Amino acid sequence: MSILVVYFLFMNILLIAPYADLMDQATQVVASLPYEVKIVEGNLHTGLRAAQQVLSEQSIQVVISRGGTATLLKKHLSLPVFEIEVSGYDLLRVIYPHALRKAKIAVIGYENVINGARSIARILGIDLGFFLITKRIQTVSVVEQAHVWGAEVIVGDTISVNTARELGIVSELVPSGPEAIHSAIESAVGLLERMNQELVRSKRLNLMMEQSDMGILYIASDGLVQLVNSKAERMLNREKSYLIGQELTDENAPVQLIEVIAGDRGSKLISLDGKDYMVEVKRIRDRENMRSVLVFIQSSSRIKDLEGMLRKEMVSRGLIAQYDFDSITAIDHSFRQIVEKARTFSMTNATILLLGETGSGKEMFAQSIHNASKRSQGPFVAVNCAALPDTLLESELFGYAEGAFTGAQKGGKPGLFELAHKGTIFLDEVNDMNQNVQARMLRVLQEKQVMRLGGNRVYDVDVRVIAACNKDLFGETENGQFRKDLYYRLKVLDITLPPLRERPDDVLPLFESFILYFNKKYGYHVKAIPPALQQALLLYSWPGNVRQLRNFAEKVCVLFSLSDDVDTIIADLVQDLNAHGVDRRDPMKPSRASFDEHSVKRAEMEVIRSCYLANNQNISRTARTLGLDRSTVRKNLEESGGLSRSH
Repeated sequence: MSILVVYFLFMNILLIAPYADLMDQATQVVASLPYEVKIVEGNLHTGLRAAQQVLSEQSIQVVISRGGTATLLKKHLSLPVFEIEVSGYDLLRVIYPHALRKAKIAVIGYENVINGARSIARILGIDLGFFLITKRIQTVSVVEQAHVWGAEVIVGDTISVNTARELGIVSELVPSGPEAIHSAIESAVGLLERMNQELVRSKRLNLMMEQSDMGILYIASDGLVQLVNSKAERMLNREKSYLIGQELTDENAPVQLIEVIAGDRGSKLISLDGKDYMVEVKRIRDRENMRSVLVFIQSSSRIKDLEGMLRKEMVSRGLIAQYDFDSITAIDHSFRQIVEKARTFSMTNATILLLGETGSGKEMFAQSIHNASKRSQGPFVAVNCAALPDTLLESELFGYAEGAFTGAQKGGKPGLFELAHKGTIFLDEVNDMNQNVQARMLRVLQEKQVMRLGGNRVYDVDVRVIAACNKDLFGETENGQFRKDLYYRLKVLDITLPPLRERPDDVLPLFESFILYFNKKYGYHVKAIPPALQQALLLYSWPGNVRQLRNFAEKVCVLFSLSDDVDTIIADLVQDLNAHGVDRRDPMKPSRASFDEHSVKRAEMEVIRSCYLANNQNISRTARTLGLDRSTVRKNLEESGGLSRSH
């Protein structure tokens, strides 16, 4: 079943119309919409009773009404209540004819009506009387005040108009137009879509957790356990029903586990029933600044196997720098200056901090700096700090001594700083280091020495450090996520790489170079780039920067090799760019955005990333393990920054 179908299954909306004309208007509006909306007439307490009756018979998720009836429903119903706003245009249609004949007009109503009328009065330059109602019981006295004031016409909501008519005063209702009704329904639908998306994500997260070979617990921001997978049940020797909906205490969970979750360290080795497990805690901050928690539990033997595979892959991939400054395409004048700045910095041994968006070429610059330096004959070791769990990152960077922890390799193991001796170490996404790793990093930079985990021997290291970050690293120091002293140690020399959208002169030369590369690699025969595609390439904002442009060039080569219908392919490619990008002619126009991620979405990404690492960074195996398709796994890894460079 598709997500769209799920939305409509759960989209149950009730509209309470305080008067007959509004009911007719709403019926006409709903007839043109693809939503099921139940419409019932009822004003104030009559409307409340009607709503309560419908709620007792049907499953309703959201209620819509207007004026005092909406206020009353909000007070007595636990469901979300959307109000059909009285727009300035609605007020204008009623007030203007009376204003033309110089009638003395009194506007009576709740705060939203009064505020709208004040705006109309200012715009038209007319004198209106304003009489605010905050409670229904005030209506008669407020209408009488307006009468004493000398009102010739009373304008307001249903209750005000009915009361005025009973007192023999000329009155006129401010009706809600179809625009306001449509807007209220769309707002309600938007809320329901977000609610249903969260439901779908939560179910998918639960499914993925069950497929994982790690024990996983999801603890909501209120401290209550929401999800527990079967492997966690077995590892903790506790049934799900005993944990879900409860706060973890020493009565329902091992004390060591509770201490790790409550502590400030991201991970720790604990022993349960005589077996060693590594517990990793991920804290997820949502839009309301509340924190939920994901807990991963993995056997130490599995970690040892994973560590060996990761180390083998990293060392084989990272000891040689492939790029130099001649590999960098720089037609744009300001970007050429940045390249020259980097070339100058390469002649020093100082630490360099590279800043820039994902895909802007930070690793290419790091490799080029290494190859242009006096260390070019030494090793180049690249580490993605976001791709490794905290404990594994610490042992990979600094190594460990024999017996440092259960399962530690006999004789210990040198860290990547030692492997990079006389060369360069590139620390990508350095902002993802936890506080413990940051403290050890600071010592290495200050003392030029490394002490392995669990050891007491100090190793001298001669390493040039190049760090990279795709965030505002200074901002991370301001909110306490990154040490200021380490920030200033890394920022001896700094280079900010501009996003591709700020160097438009480089787009076409880069694209042409990628086309030539893929032609040679796969035997394609793409030649000239059609003008329509060139124009689209220049107008698109390239939020994924050079990396995205490279992928698009590969797509063009593949499509051209599969079909001779070049015109159709070009038209489709141009349409795709125009539909998903930001027009460079209008830089303030936002690109099409995906749904704002909540804590459950973040949790889903963490589960996928952890399973990806556990499967030796193999996307196909990860997809099979989690029961997802490869594209979903790849997309989540790309969004979380956890995708291996080999993919």
